[in-house]
Amino acid sequence: MVRLRLLARTFAATWLIAATAWAQSAQIQGKLVDEQGAAIPGAQVSAVDEEKGVIARQTTSGSDGFFSLPSLLRGRYTVRAELSGFKPVEQRGLVLDPGQVLDLRDVKLTVGGLTETIEVSAGTPTIEIGTSQKSYTISDTQIKELSLNGRDFTSLLKTLPGVATNETGFRLAFNSTEGFMVNGLRQSMNNVVLDGTPNTDTGANDGQYTQLSLDAVGEFKLQNSAFNAEFGRNAGVLITSTTRSGGKQFRGTLYAFRRDGKSVAFESGKNSRTFPLV
Repeated sequence: MVRLRLLARTFAATWLIAATAWAQSAQIQGKLVDEQGAAIPGAQVSAVDEEKGVIARQTTSGSDGFFSLPSLLRGRYTVRAELSGFKPVEQRGLVLDPGQVLDLRDVKLTVGGLTETIEVSAGTPTIEIGTSQKSYTISDTQIKELSLNGRDFTSLLKTLPGVATNETGFRLAFNSTEGFMVNGLRQSMNNVVLDGTPNTDTGANDGQYTQLSLDAVGEFKLQNSAFNAEFGRNAGVLITSTTRSGGKQFRGTLYAFRRDGKSVAFESGKNSRTFPLV
């Protein structure tokens, strides 16, 4: 019985870790070619997390020159490719969103020594060609800089194409997954995923198990069509949220709220006293 319980706990922990890595991971892929366009096999390709300064994933290009760096968390990466007889190539500043498949297409290596490095300054492609899914991403900069009444980050969903709502004012419902409809579907068909695990209350399908603080949100993505195979359950929108991760620098947030009663408007006929504004 003890061995059975231990096996069950081990299986559950393994499943949770695998589900988190699978459902929340992104991927970088491409093909290594020489100056004549021929495929380069056997080259070492690395993805370096720029914020942490560590190699997040490493692989070797195949016989056809293709390489794939899967299971990457959201963040900013540098891809480095190197092979004896060729100059190493680095492509910096590649921003990955949750679940994104970033295709670098042809990465060219030129003949030279390993002491010489070629830096490619091209930015992240604006069109994602590695997958057919249609999605929109709200970045951490937008979350931090845009004014949000009630500090509810999901209210930013209303700014995205295909999202409609019947509400016109402030709604204090921090953990609700309702209040907005996507592509004409019911609001009860919204799915929420937090760091790779389902976060929708499947009992009523109208709330989240965990509501993130605004300061803990890294970014979130809205996918409204052509989900990947690991997502399912409802045909509606998929909201993928990620929490912030650490880096090499210490960061924090300090904020305060104050509403001055002197500037609050009073409804006519309901207040016997008036207060001058100073």
